[in-house]
Amino acid sequence: MPRRILKTFATTLVMAMTALTLQASAFVLPARQPVTAFIDEDESSVVATAVSLLEGDLSRVLQAPLSRAGRGAQIIIGSLNGPAARQLSRTGVDFSNLAGHAQSFLVATTADGRLVVAGSDAVGTAYGIIHLTRLLGVTPWEWWADAEPAVLPELRLPEGYVSLQSPDVAYRGLRLSDIEWGLQPWANATYEPGTPFFVGPRTMQRVFELMLRLRLNLFWPPTEGAANAYFVSDECKAQAADYGILFGHGPAQALPDAMAQPLMCVDDGFGYISHFPTPEETAHAGGNGVYYHVSYRGEPHDYLWLGTASPFLMYQQLSEAYYHGAYRLWVLDAGDIKPLEYQLQLFADMGWDLADVEQTTVARHIEEFIAANVSRDIARLSSIYLKEHYHLSFQCKPEHLAGTRLNGSTEDGAVRDLPWGERRIRHRLGRYDQLQRNVRWIADSVRRVHPERYYAFYQLVEYPILAAAAQNDKYLMAQLARHGRSYLRTDNVQSTWRRSDEAHNLVQTLTLQYNALRGGKWQGYMNSNPRALAVFQPVPHVNDAAPLPADPSDIAVFYGASYNASSFAGSSVLDPVLGLGASIRAMPVPKECNVTYRFAHRFAQPQDLEVELHLLPTHPIEAQQRFTIALDGGEPQTFTYDAAVGSEVWRQNVTRNYAVVTARLPLTRLDGDHDLIFTALDDGVVIDEVFVRNAPALFER
Repeated sequence: MPRRILKTFATTLVMAMTALTLQASAFVLPARQPVTAFIDEDESSVVATAVSLLEGDLSRVLQAPLSRAGRGAQIIIGSLNGPAARQLSRTGVDFSNLAGHAQSFLVATTADGRLVVAGSDAVGTAYGIIHLTRLLGVTPWEWWADAEPAVLPELRLPEGYVSLQSPDVAYRGLRLSDIEWGLQPWANATYEPGTPFFVGPRTMQRVFELMLRLRLNLFWPPTEGAANAYFVSDECKAQAADYGILFGHGPAQALPDAMAQPLMCVDDGFGYISHFPTPEETAHAGGNGVYYHVSYRGEPHDYLWLGTASPFLMYQQLSEAYYHGAYRLWVLDAGDIKPLEYQLQLFADMGWDLADVEQTTVARHIEEFIAANVSRDIARLSSIYLKEHYHLSFQCKPEHLAGTRLNGSTEDGAVRDLPWGERRIRHRLGRYDQLQRNVRWIADSVRRVHPERYYAFYQLVEYPILAAAAQNDKYLMAQLARHGRSYLRTDNVQSTWRRSDEAHNLVQTLTLQYNALRGGKWQGYMNSNPRALAVFQPVPHVNDAAPLPADPSDIAVFYGASYNASSFAGSSVLDPVLGLGASIRAMPVPKECNVTYRFAHRFAQPQDLEVELHLLPTHPIEAQQRFTIALDGGEPQTFTYDAAVGSEVWRQNVTRNYAVVTARLPLTRLDGDHDLIFTALDDGVVIDEVFVRNAPALFER
């Protein structure tokens, strides 16, 4: 629903919460005592599935069995449009705010100390039950990331507790793809060996359970291996229905009514949405949707390995799509689930309650994810390290460090230098060195203090960070050695080559450790060599006599959000998304708004300045993507920078995650403060970094 409807509904929630607080009592479930619940036996199968999950979670967390009872039950569960409607009406709880909101639920204490879990429909009831499991401390990743829930002495909800929730995006989907290097071999060899299917029913039950716990309700299966896949069978579709999940093979087959016409905003494979709804499309009766990648196979290069898709970019792009009318259907292409646990959690939470994620911020959302799945006492530091991991990977993904390219199914496997000078290489190596030390230190703490949660920490934090760091060491050590440089003063070139080889071996060791967790539970799932591409092989020891690129000399450097003055128009301004871009301070600038970057410098004589702008390689929201740049009141110059998907410029942009625009601007004064004024002519422009340099001399032919 659009923002104004969200605000109206939120106001209604506050009023409902206030009314319930005045009449409710506390609710307590002690450990090791039976829990009684009223659940009508004629409720939908999705309610029965959710109750089954609750039963297992109560057993683990409170060591308490769940049994069915009548009027005296501690918990009353039911759907307002189902057989329990009369029983719910006797609780004294006002359910009027659920009317007209599909998949919605209310969880509230009653005046006599019981708990009501009510849904506007069967799926809403199931989500209300899942909310109760979350209150018990069971996360959606309890099985998929081995996030063992803690045993509690009791579950206590405060007097007046109420949670009234409804989804912002009606259809929230998961697409599995490229499963032949992880999910499929693991399923066939480890989780359900001997199944005649490409991926069998036992595996799909775990997928559907995860989706229900995440409150996702649409499944798009992968296309590979479809001829021998359980997930194309009627049996699998029926199984999905038991989890409240719509099932389909393509964009239209799983969608109801008018939405089956698929007005979809699809990203370019690298997280930049390539089309936003036009006014005509926004008026479409079925609404608009988004298909978004956090895992990708194809040109100019895959990223299938470590789950490094930026959550900050994902948040910015999905929010942009939502507020431009694409809020009916969202589908996430999440590879084969692991190691994209966090991105999948963020996607599900945004689709459910975008305003809550906005208020929380992505940075805090990462922290809460670690708190829920590992431990709150290490969540703050772990989230800092994960943010550094996402930041460094945004500058260059681990899969792109070799500079190799894909053209169709053919790989150009020649290892190339990254276009970085020695100073930048050493700086990046130093940051990864510190990051590795920090993660190893906190891993030791988790092993000692929370050994039961170490498996989750290894999967969600330690492996992706240490593997990315080792891949970085492997290629940047090699780049130094290739040009006759050593890493440390005590090193020589040969020992720097050895460091590169050791980093490659470390990736293999870390991956073996991952697959051996929990007695080999994940054996065959984590693959450090998807598609056997050149980037995953040891780096050939080849010398290069050419010098490394020179590091640039800058007069001034700005982050997008480090402006001195601005002219923004009312509430249309999007705040900086802290963590976004190579600068982690990228700034969306709305149409017809401007920002001023001010620097002080004394120039000896009249000259031109070169301004190099790095912008997120987003695609136009409307027809174009233009801006102007002016220096010290001079004549503004107009630029456009959108690159067609598949073009060479686009290939360069998405692998480095910025588009480059260079402006040559004449000085109008030599001394004092200088103002660089940037004005967006269209929506969707995001400034990442600005570099001011002396312009190179112009030579006439």
